[in-house]
Amino acid sequence: MSDVDLASAAKGKLAETLAWSRTPIWPTIIVVAVLAFIPLVWRNDYFISLFTLILLFTIMTQSWNITIGMCGIWNFGQLAIIALGGYATGLLVVKLGMSPWLALLGGILAGGLSAVIMVLPSIRLRGIYASMLTFAFAEVVRLLIIADSTGFTGGPFGLPGVTGLFDWLSPSWSLRAYFWLTLVASAVVMLLVHRMMNSPFGMGLVSLRESVRFSIGMGINRRIAFIMATAISGLIAGLAGGLYATFYHGITPSFMGLGPMGALVIMVVVGGLGTVRGPIIGAFAVTMLSELLRDTVMWRLVVQGALLLIVLAFWPAGIDGLLERGLQKVRAWMNVGQGEGEGGAELAVAAMEVPAGTGAAIAAPADPAVEALESPAAVVIAVAAPKDPAVRTPAATTAVPAAEPSKPAKKVGRFKAWLNADQPQKAGQKPGGSKGDDKG
Repeated sequence: MSDVDLASAAKGKLAETLAWSRTPIWPTIIVVAVLAFIPLVWRNDYFISLFTLILLFTIMTQSWNITIGMCGIWNFGQLAIIALGGYATGLLVVKLGMSPWLALLGGILAGGLSAVIMVLPSIRLRGIYASMLTFAFAEVVRLLIIADSTGFTGGPFGLPGVTGLFDWLSPSWSLRAYFWLTLVASAVVMLLVHRMMNSPFGMGLVSLRESVRFSIGMGINRRIAFIMATAISGLIAGLAGGLYATFYHGITPSFMGLGPMGALVIMVVVGGLGTVRGPIIGAFAVTMLSELLRDTVMWRLVVQGALLLIVLAFWPAGIDGLLERGLQKVRAWMNVGQGEGEGGAELAVAAMEVPAGTGAAIAAPADPAVEALESPAAVVIAVAAPKDPAVRTPAATTAVPAAEPSKPAKKVGRFKAWLNADQPQKAGQKPGGSKGDDKG
């Protein structure tokens, strides 16, 4: 076997060990190709427009899932970023007469820029404080648009007259073209988010979400990681806002209200936070449920709230986590009876990995103290332990007691600890930052 093959095999083994998963490009292409036949087979324009709206919500929830699910930042200003992308696209079309395709690119850039502007003052905040700041950002943007009396943004009446991307087609074929465009866009965004989640950058974001101090100690720059993640989320949000404005030929400030914000939050949480399929499942479930209850507004809100409470109480991982748990049970049921052969194979591999000449044997040891062990794992650890201490091998002394965590020599002041909170400890330093005295 050549060196290239050995390196490729070692890389694949490392990816499997670190639980990295490949981006499902070909399955996604097959699913998109199958769904693309829906407008050709189903001639109902109402359902095609409904499916297009679901795909738009999918792109919006995917952008929000990056900040909420991966970074752990409860960003309540994401809807304002989506609206800014839509307003930027509409203004470039209406005021400057730009092509809607070029204006869509401008909306994407506007979404990314506004996301970076929003995250800069809130990057040192956590928890409810970051949520309040992002919510204040969204409210400031909404109130500024409503208070515009010059007619530049349309004020409270919104910005109408935005040219669509496919206005040169008939209304029916324009609707189908939007369906195909949003289908491809949502698939590309899903693949991008999947690649992010299964990359070192995405793993760094998840580690920052779980433990900020540990991640900083491992060398992850918290500020740069959050700015990059928020910028990517803003670009996707700008794309969703531009598609929304061109699809509905306008956008209004009510798009940033509490109602749409609550609906998007329910989609992300019900589908599954921090997953790729969760926003897709949540967007489909909540949109279809809202459409079924569109004639009873109060009951629609009650049912959405009840669904959110049920998911938070019984399925914190969302519908995607519930489906994944069911698939794991099905796989476990299908693999019943194969554990015995796998166990024998593992013992054989363990016997092959023990160095020769140590007198090792995969059998019960002669020491009565070891025979009293009831755990099979303990027997595997204790195999290959010869009686003569002179020929003991590292494989025979694998069971090493865990070291107790070291305690700081003395307490440090609050101000000094706050100053050094984001700095990793150097070797030979005490927690306060001063060098330790090595007295031997």
